Amino acid sequence: MEKPEPLADLVDTRGVAGTIDSPTGEEVEPLDEAAVREAVRELEAAGVESVTVALLNSYLNPAQEERVREIVSEEAPELPVSISSEIVPEYGEYERTLTTVINDYARPTVIGYLEDLDNSLADAGSTATMNIVRSDGGLMSSKAAKERPVELALSGPSGGVVGAAAIATKKGTPDVLTLDMGGTSTDVSLVESGTAETTRQTKVGYREFTSRSVDVNTVGAGGGSIARVQLNGALQVGPESAGADPGPACYGQGGEQPTVTDANVVLGRIPPSVQLGGRMELDRQAARDAVATVADDRGSTVEEAAQAILDIVNENMHGALRVVSVERGYDPREFGLVAFGGAGPMHANALADVMDAYPLIVPPGPGVMSAFGFLTSDIQNEFSETYLETEEDITGEDVYEKLHDLKGEAGSWLASEGVDEDAHSFDYFAECRYFRQDIQMSIPVTIDNLRSEAGLAEIKNDFEARHDRQFGFSLDAPLEIANLRVIGKGTVQGVTIEEEELTASDPSDAVIDSNDVYFDGDNYETPVYDRARLRPGNEIEGPAVVTDNDSTVVVQPDHRATIDRYGNIEINRGEDQ
Repeated sequence: MEKPEPLADLVDTRGVAGTIDSPTGEEVEPLDEAAVREAVRELEAAGVESVTVALLNSYLNPAQEERVREIVSEEAPELPVSISSEIVPEYGEYERTLTTVINDYARPTVIGYLEDLDNSLADAGSTATMNIVRSDGGLMSSKAAKERPVELALSGPSGGVVGAAAIATKKGTPDVLTLDMGGTSTDVSLVESGTAETTRQTKVGYREFTSRSVDVNTVGAGGGSIARVQLNGALQVGPESAGADPGPACYGQGGEQPTVTDANVVLGRIPPSVQLGGRMELDRQAARDAVATVADDRGSTVEEAAQAILDIVNENMHGALRVVSVERGYDPREFGLVAFGGAGPMHANALADVMDAYPLIVPPGPGVMSAFGFLTSDIQNEFSETYLETEEDITGEDVYEKLHDLKGEAGSWLASEGVDEDAHSFDYFAECRYFRQDIQMSIPVTIDNLRSEAGLAEIKNDFEARHDRQFGFSLDAPLEIANLRVIGKGTVQGVTIEEEELTASDPSDAVIDSNDVYFDGDNYETPVYDRARLRPGNEIEGPAVVTDNDSTVVVQPDHRATIDRYGNIEINRGEDQ
């Protein structure tokens, strides 16, 4: 275990008198405003760049935190300040404080960056509103992002999942697993009914904090992952990466260690005709020499060593996919697989085969799927309130009123983001658990049903079904609602996915080469297709390689690929499978 250094040092931490009672939320000791002013002056003199305010029971009554913020603004108007009752308005003082500290740790840098970007756009004559992508796949204005940068931590991976969900839903396959394999790591996630699974526990490095994000599982498996034979003779691939400089040996930039990309070059999965990005010539001999070091240590041929490297890295990604599916009670055979990232389409067919997750979908432009996802996102934000009541004390009317109040907050925020009222929509959730248990699940709530007994029964039945699916058991214990949440969404006119007519099935006009490609012990004469020349309706029998500017798609023997009406490559097992 590595215990990270605190982001806010103890020498820059101050305590002040003032008490809010729990659970009533009443003030029983007034805030010592003189002490607050003295603390702010000391911290400003010490050179702090931002201030976090986190008082013990502020989730019940934020008045004292709000007053501290006013005093900070009076004494040090240049210092950014966040209060925990706005960042995480829930019980759990440690998580609430940590999340707010992380928010303020990032604020000075984010504020400076976004202000420079805003000014650059204005100088260029742009009058458009700039939106920033959140970790949960939604959007918020640059103004909101400057106030809550903690919600941007995983914005990059979230875009790919949101884009994959949009493409899969349009195609009529709303339940999919996603595979985003790049140069250093692979991100996997699960999409159910067209909606990406989310989590409220976000982890960056060794720091875990409370912020809503797309539920992405990351492993150190990428095109640059380095392969080595350990002292016990076992082959290990990753998590160390050759990175972009010097990169894999085949880049010809001085890299000598064997990587996953080098193995793909040796096996012919990246054909001789391919230039990375359409520009970089690959040093195929350097790739072979690098993989030969693994072959010598294992006493195998170079091709067998390269295949072993791919087998190991594929197993690493298979393990990550099991975490977001099997270990959470989902059967991957009931899901398709969407592959993207620069390296994902090369490995996805093998993973789809292992998990029996079909169809395998490779969208157009898989290397820029995150950017596409950003363009399909809506403005959104989460609003929550601690509830902490067990079922015998819960009434549907009370839950309805509290959710309705949160809806009002969400609507006001959307209006402040410039979203017209007719574009507002809201999702409602109850954070549920068994009484005296700490495992919580977000259960969707149909708010209009809450005014009848059926509404609360629906929440409990849904919770118990989800708990049983994920953990394999239910408890004879009362239901407790810990928190209530509303997600406010504002629809933005994004990109549209164009649809074309299906044409003839013959893809021969797209063949640009033919090479030997190694699959599981045998070389296959394999046609190479230019994806830009393929048309909807084309059918490709495996084995095949399809090249593009930003990725290469591998179709295994005994599989068939078709180009659908949206330009996706859809891969399924052949008819004899």
